[in-house]
Amino acid sequence: MEEINLKELFLYFKSKLLYLVAIVVTVCFVGVFYLTVVQQPRYESSTSLILTGFSNADKNNEATISTNDLTINQKLLATYQEITKSKKVLEQVIQSLSLSYSVETLAKHVSVTGVTDTEIIKITVTDGDAERAYQIVGKIAEIFSEEVKTIYNVSNVSILDTPSIASRASNMGLQKSIFVSFALGVILSCILLFITYYFDTTIKNANQIEAKVDVLVLGSIPDYRKKKVQKKKRGN
Repeated sequence: MEEINLKELFLYFKSKLLYLVAIVVTVCFVGVFYLTVVQQPRYESSTSLILTGFSNADKNNEATISTNDLTINQKLLATYQEITKSKKVLEQVIQSLSLSYSVETLAKHVSVTGVTDTEIIKITVTDGDAERAYQIVGKIAEIFSEEVKTIYNVSNVSILDTPSIASRASNMGLQKSIFVSFALGVILSCILLFITYYFDTTIKNANQIEAKVDVLVLGSIPDYRKKKVQKKKRGN
């Protein structure tokens, strides 16, 4: 493998600075164009549910929570997350809101997570329509709570945070897109220029001849074009 002269590499990059800038600007333009024109906006709406003390679903008595309830809730947390995205729940959501989604498609729009070391379940819905995302997440929470009562005959789910309609898309971060595009542009331009430099076998100066053939250069032909440019600059 041929040794790379770092000084020559730096001077080569310096001489191609305009190409580097052009590539970076082009990549940034493509990234912003994709974000603002091609990419479809996605809106998020979330709600949080908390598992409370157990009360019989057939009675109207006020629920109280105990240490035993907390232990059971921790064990039920994973099960409740699966119920939230179950076919039974999502089918009712689709029917209730007259959605055109299939169960499989709707499931891809829904994210259900448990907050670490708590009895809180967070449901997030992502959709191309902010109002629809809001309606879906609210309906999922409602139907899920009813299903828990039916399956376990208990009422231990309460809404902690109500959902809201998103005012801005969650995937339209312009500053982040510009930064990522700029970084990719710099990396891509450096790679292309390095490949061009590495496979360029032309001799550019006398020092390269001495380095390649190990022969002392006694003379060289000056570049008169550069001298003319320098004289014009001095004359001005």
